[in-house]
Parts: sequence; C-alpha cells; structure tokens
Amino acid sequence: MERHRSWFRWCAGVLAALAVGLAVPALAQTDVTTSRISGVVTDADGGVLPGVAVEARNNETGYTARTVTDTRGFYVLLNLPTGTYTVTAALQGFATASRPDVRLVLGSAPTVNFTMQLAAGQESITVTAEIPLVEVTRTAAGTTILTEQLASLPVSNRDFETLVYLTPESRKESERGYISLSGQRGINTNMTIDGVDNMNGFFGGVTGDAEGRAPLSLSIESVKEFTVITNGASAEFGRSAGGFVNIITKSGTNEFHGSAFWYNQPQSMVADPPAPLKLNDQSKDQYGFSLGGRFIPDKLFFFTSYDQQAQDETINIDAKIIDADIFAKYPVLTTPPTYIRTNDGRVLFGRLDYFLSNAHRFMARANYADYEGQNGTSGSPTRAESYNGIEMMYTRSYVASYSATLGSNMLNDLNLQYVIEDTPRKDKGLSLPDIQVRNWGNYGEVAFLPIDSTNHRKTIGDTFTWMSGEHVAKGGFEYNESDVDQVFKGNWRGVYLFNSKADLLAGKWYEYRQFIPLGGKTVDEAGRSNFAQKELAFFVQDQWYVSPTLTVTAGLRWEKLDNPDFGVLNPDDMNADGSFKKTRHIPDMNNQWSPRFGITWAPAAKTAVRFSAGRFWSRTPGLLWAQANTSNGYNATQLVLTAGASGPSSPIAPPWGSAWTPEGGFAYINPAVVTSIPKPGVFTVDPNFENPYTDRFTLQFERELFANTAITLGAVYAKSEQLERLTDFNLQYDCADGPPSRTCVPKTAPNGLPLYSTTRPYSYYSRITMYTSDASSEYKALTAVLQRRFAERFSGLLSVTWSKDQDNDSNERNYSGLQAEDKNDIDRNWGYSNRDQRWKIAANGTWNTPWWGFVFSGSAYYNTGQPYNITAGSDLNKDGDSGTDRPTVNGRHFPRNSGRQPDYWGLNLRLQKPFRLGPGQLSAIVECFNCTDEQDYRVTSTTWGTGETPRADFGTKSYVGTPRTFQLALRYDF
Repeated sequence: MERHRSWFRWCAGVLAALAVGLAVPALAQTDVTTSRISGVVTDADGGVLPGVAVEARNNETGYTARTVTDTRGFYVLLNLPTGTYTVTAALQGFATASRPDVRLVLGSAPTVNFTMQLAAGQESITVTAEIPLVEVTRTAAGTTILTEQLASLPVSNRDFETLVYLTPESRKESERGYISLSGQRGINTNMTIDGVDNMNGFFGGVTGDAEGRAPLSLSIESVKEFTVITNGASAEFGRSAGGFVNIITKSGTNEFHGSAFWYNQPQSMVADPPAPLKLNDQSKDQYGFSLGGRFIPDKLFFFTSYDQQAQDETINIDAKIIDADIFAKYPVLTTPPTYIRTNDGRVLFGRLDYFLSNAHRFMARANYADYEGQNGTSGSPTRAESYNGIEMMYTRSYVASYSATLGSNMLNDLNLQYVIEDTPRKDKGLSLPDIQVRNWGNYGEVAFLPIDSTNHRKTIGDTFTWMSGEHVAKGGFEYNESDVDQVFKGNWRGVYLFNSKADLLAGKWYEYRQFIPLGGKTVDEAGRSNFAQKELAFFVQDQWYVSPTLTVTAGLRWEKLDNPDFGVLNPDDMNADGSFKKTRHIPDMNNQWSPRFGITWAPAAKTAVRFSAGRFWSRTPGLLWAQANTSNGYNATQLVLTAGASGPSSPIAPPWGSAWTPEGGFAYINPAVVTSIPKPGVFTVDPNFENPYTDRFTLQFERELFANTAITLGAVYAKSEQLERLTDFNLQYDCADGPPSRTCVPKTAPNGLPLYSTTRPYSYYSRITMYTSDASSEYKALTAVLQRRFAERFSGLLSVTWSKDQDNDSNERNYSGLQAEDKNDIDRNWGYSNRDQRWKIAANGTWNTPWWGFVFSGSAYYNTGQPYNITAGSDLNKDGDSGTDRPTVNGRHFPRNSGRQPDYWGLNLRLQKPFRLGPGQLSAIVECFNCTDEQDYRVTSTTWGTGETPRADFGTKSYVGTPRTFQLALRYDF
C-alpha cells in the first residue's frame, strides 16, 4: 500500500511539473564550443539560387560571418559563437531577405532557409516564420541545458551538475558519486569546458571537485550552457566510453550585465527527519556576484564572477560512542558529544574575449577554486571527534584559445590549458592509532591521513576545418600530460580491530594492520608516487551534406596513452626466496582506434531519423598505478597480524590484553626492527592490461508535433570490453583429485562454488592484488523525450528512459576492493550492474506567469531502485574474502546484485518575483527541495547469512534522504 501511495504522489508531482511547463530545447551537438547554420536559398518558384551572399551577425557582440550559396543553393556558416544572430541573404535583382533573432545554442545546427522575391521596388523582406525545432543536419544525441534553465530552475547547492540528472540516460553512480551516462561507469564520463578536458587525470574525477568533497569547482554564474552528449559523439570527442558533459562559459557583450546574489537555507525551514533521527543544527549561505561587458565595442569583452559558500553542521555523536567505561579506561579516546563540520568553498572566474577582426578571435580565462572542510572527512555519528580530518583543495586553471578564418573555406582552432590542483588532507595531529570496534564505532585517528597530493595538467589541441562543396572536413590533434606528486601511506599510524566494546576494554584486538616502509625508506618516502601519464590523439572526420534532407558524418580517431615506466612486480621473474623482481612495466596503450559514423535523414518536413555507431575508448586514472608503485614489497607493504583467544603469536606484535593501550600505540612497530615481512600483501599489473572501450549503436526518430514542440524516440545498445577490475592472482583451487591447482576439478564450497585452497601458489606472498582488464558490460535502453521550446510564456522537457545494464564488475577505479565471488571465473559474476536503473522519468519546466511578473519553475523525477548484492557474510569458498560470497537457498545460488533498493522520487519548486530597481531588477526567490518531504530509504543490511532463511536483520532499511528544505534568496540582475 505504501508503494502505491508513493506512486500516486509521484504522479501528482509529475502533473504539477507539467503544469509548470514542459523544458527547454535539447539534443544538439555538432561543434565542441560553437554552432553552425545551414540552409537552402530558392526563388519564388522553388528554383535554387547559387551565388547568394549569406551573412550572420551576432546581435550581442557584432561578430559577423559570411559565405555564398553553392550550385545547389546550399550554404553553411561554421564556428559561430553561441548567441542571437540576424541572418540575411542578398543577391542582385532580389530583395534582401532577413531573419532576425536566430538563437544559436551550444552545438546546435538550425536550418535557416530563404525564399527570395524579385526586388520590384522592395529593398528588404523580414522573415518571421519559426525556425524548425528539428535539426535535420545533426547526427549526435544529447540534451542542452540553456542559460534560462540555469537561471530559473531550482538547483540544489547551486551546483550545475545536478541539472545533468534531469537529462535522459543519466544517473549518479553509488560508489563515488560520479555522473554515469548511457549505462557506463561514472569514471568513464568526460567533462569539457570551453573545448578542453576538465578531468583530473590521477583521481579520474572532475578538476577542482576534491573527489566530491568540494562544494564548488565552477560557479553556475559562469556557465552559459552545457550539452550532455550520450550517444553519437563525433571524432573530436575522446577519452570517454561513457558520455560527455560539454560546457561553455559566459563572455561579455556590448551591453554591461551582471548580478549580485545571496542564498540562505534557514534552519527553521528544514523538515525533521523521521524518528528517532534528529535534525542537526546547521547553517548555509551562498553569495557572490558577476559582471560582464565591453572594454572596446565589438572588439574586447570581459566577464568575471565570484561565488562563495559557507556551511557548517553540528554532528551529534551517537550516545553509545560517548561511553564512560571506555573514557575511564583510555582517557585519550575521550570525545565531546558534538562537533562542528564545515564545508566552505570559493570560486573566482575571469574571461577575456578579443575579436581582432571577424577572421581572428582570441579567448583567455582563469578559474580559481579553493575549499576547506574542518572535520570534512566524514560526518558519521559513529565516529569520535578525533576520528576525522581537515580537508582542503586549491585549484588554478588557465585556458587560452585562438580561432582563425583562413580565406573563404578554411578555419583553425587552437586550445591551450594549464591546471594546478593541490589537495592536502590533514589529520588531527594527536598521534593516536586507528581503532575500529565492530558494530560499535571508531576512535583515535583516521589511518590514511594525512595525504599530500599535487596534480598538474597541460593540454594543447588544434583543429583544422576545410569546406569544399557539400563537404565539411576536419582534422586535428590533442596532447594531454597529467602528472602527480602524492604521499599516501594508508594504515601508517596502525589500525586495531576489536570485535566488541568488551574486547576493547580488555585490550584484546583480533587484527592489527600497519603500513611498513622497506629498504631503509621513511614512511613518507615509501608512500610517495611521482609520475606522469601522457596522451596523444589525432582525428579526421567529414560531414557530407548529401542533400538538404540527408547528412552523413564519418570520422576516425586514434589515441595513445603512455603510462609511467617504473617497474612493477613480475610473477614470471622471481628471486631465490620466491619474491618477484620488478622487471615488468605497465603497458602503454598505442593502438586505440575509434571509427565513428552518423547519418541523418529527413523523410518529411519537421522529421528526422538518425543513426550513429562508433567505438569509444576510456582512459585509466593514474591512482591505480600508485598502488603498484608503493605497495610492492620493495617500497612498502601492509603488515597484518592476527590474534587468537590467547593473543598474537608474532614476536613483533603490539601489546595485547591488559598491557594494551592506545597511548604509544601510534605506528607501534618500528620498521627498522622488521627484517622481513611474513607473507606480505602486494599489488601488480597484468602484462596484457588494456584500456576499456565501448561499441555503441543508436537509432532515433524525431518529429515536430506542433509549433515549438517535438518528440524524440530512441534506442541504444552498448557493449563494453576490457573494463578494469582487481583480482587475487595468488589463489588456486582445493582439488578433488590431487594437490591444489588452478586447472583441476575443485572441491565444492558450502554454497556450491569451487573451493579454494589455503595454500598459495606463490608462498612468499599472501594476497597478490592484480589490476586486470577482462571485465565487460552490456547496456540496452529506450528513450522518449518531449520538449517544448520557450513560447507563450513557458518551456519544458519530459524524458522517460527504460534501460537494462549488466556487467561482471562495477568498480569505479576501486584501488583495493575485489568484487568477483570466484576470482578465477569472472563469468560467474555476470548480473545487474551497480548502475542498473530500470526506469528513469524526469521533468522540468519554467512558466513566466501573466500575474505581476511571477516566475514559477520546477523539476520532478522518479527513479527505480538500484541493485544490491545479497551476501552470505562468510568466506564460504575460502578465497580470503568474506564480502563477496553469496548464499545458496533451496539449491538456487543467488545471482550477483539480485536485491533491489526501493524506488525514489522527488519534487523541487521555485517561485521568483522580480521588482524593477534602477537599471535592473531585484528578485525575491523561494526554493523548495524535496517539497513533499518524501522519505528516501535504502537497504543497509544486505547479509542473508548461510542458512535457508535470512538473518533477522536482513533487508533492514535506513533513512538516507534529505528532508524537505526551503531556500530563500535575493538577486539583483542587470
């Protein structure tokens, strides 16, 4: 019954959103940062007119582009900066035809046709008919979020990335919170800003994002518009097998414009979470300004913005953590009942545009972002105040571009980028070990802090365009170099694991872990990674305007990735003691070929059928190689000691029982006294490792139903191969008819799977974690999109996505966790991916009401739940990993990810009232997020157990949502 009520509330929300309006135009991409116009010029009898002079003039900057029609009466104007244009057509003996207010958005390719009339005394004719909403020369599939949507829709945290999730085939993946597009891993999504890659080459996320901790990386005030390209991207786009979020920033115009804003979320206007949870005290303010204009009319323009967020939250520590017995026994573990967690960020942006002439354009921009989070490592109430860190980030990004028109049929675009990103993560400086108590909480300090990391990125790219007849050919190259200097020493301070509070009070730990530097190195030297990845790409493509109703695009891209050349462990080259030599290297990627093809056919007016196919390669972030460089048994290793009922057996183990104390237990084992590590755990890389690729096929049908409204139906199939995963290379089966082996008929584990032997094939080591690339995925989707261009006071977008996403490993560049149940047989892991989402419905719209200037907007979404893996909670197959084994019940072995989280939905609304004030308008704004206070629960107890019936707590749900929140704002825009 509750599910039915939820569905009813969702339907009501969708109807409310549709009443607001249906959303802004979408589905466009032909050029990376610009747009184009094409069309046919005819006379009054329908005869084509060659030699017609066609001109497009930007109404905001004065920039002008010119061309002439060919023998078919066809013309195309390329490389047009986004904005509003007046397009004219002139020919001797005919009245000049003019079409004003042609809106070009990012990557759009509108068709603007002219019918010329004989002069007969008329000097000019203004054409006022609507430009067709369906673009019949575009072959890619995507959704464009316009300036008006960025300004009018309710946006949580004023983070423009949240609007990505209103587009079809998009979702936030659950492991790292990355954007996942069209069924691919979030790590394989690419974001470009002003034509250059904006990804962090080491961590794999967005530059300036601090792995999701930073509240701001680029201000929404600086974003002009962006396109989410899910399928059919041209050969200009690379390094992503998923999709592309292509962003352009604002620039100045001949008119001065700007804004000043302040947003606040009052504590009193946040709903209480469901009992027994209580709302934490919190405050959140966001304020800033923007200003753009001209230094020289039609020549030199500027734009700048500043955005700052100040947020703090009082974390109430669970009462069980505030334990008098523990504090009396170990006073250094005492924690206050509450602590303040901050999340403060600033972004300063500046851009200059210089039009030397209509043939030569220059752009330079800089973006500075910083972030500081006191106690920002975690907000968990089951952690003591000391068990946290100080998170920081400083990013400086510089981009320059030069666009040249060379004669009447050649263009060239040059892009340069330099990025510095520092991400220091500090500890509390208390010299305490990491203490973890099962089913209780955490004391001491976080084992992996502090971390110092500095990343640099250098980019140069150039694209040359040549127009000949009905062909527009492109060719270009791009070079990226990403380097890192990082010190990461996980578990360096020592980690004690206790089974219960009683064991903690008794000092009876059951496991101790410590990062041990080797070879006389200090812990910082052992944990340091300093290397670079270098990438080179070339591409060629041709867009062939076969006829006004048929466009074909074909391209080929080649990419190369040079990985760092340090040595990694080689199982085929051993020392006398059985350890591996470092004579293997991480493979370079030299033959990444990407053919791309697209075709668009207009069988009738206002109708387009599109087909695209192509191969798309992704890159592997450098973080994975850092593990193989440091945790290799030469630089360092992880020491793991266990203790039984009577204590540990190792002579170098820390004190146990009554002698144990957290004081002095910090990094207890002195590496200088460790002459050898018993069975160290190490990392290495498969010599056949390859980057992943996706083969993708898309079919779309688009039809303008009536003025300003169109529907798009689509089907997508994508197959991904060579996906990265981790496996334990040091395993062999417990054979039924002989000694342990990898190829024998194995004994059977209690859950029906092959049983592994406790005898390691390489006895010198314990786990040998190997990065390999043998995982795969398959994605199928159907989409329907109804869009309305702004007209008669409202615009909107409604999208429905049905999809099925399966794979045999869903990790998002996980550098330590293993997902396969049977490490030697990845096919047994085939099932629904962690990203699988059967249905996704999203709507957004804006309505400029006729009443006193009120503007009403909103967004709504409904998502079916993602899968979760039902586990046995025990290492049934004896592979040393108890987190991946699944139960067998009544002879049926549970498939991977056979559980399903609850569906969830939300409704966000905004009401704005502007008042004229001076040269601009002052707006009072009220925004509401999760307006119906929908309570979002997730299954957090996913352990079935080993019996025929589940454990009592299996399927337990916990509240993970955000309660209804109101945000108040004042804005001044001019």
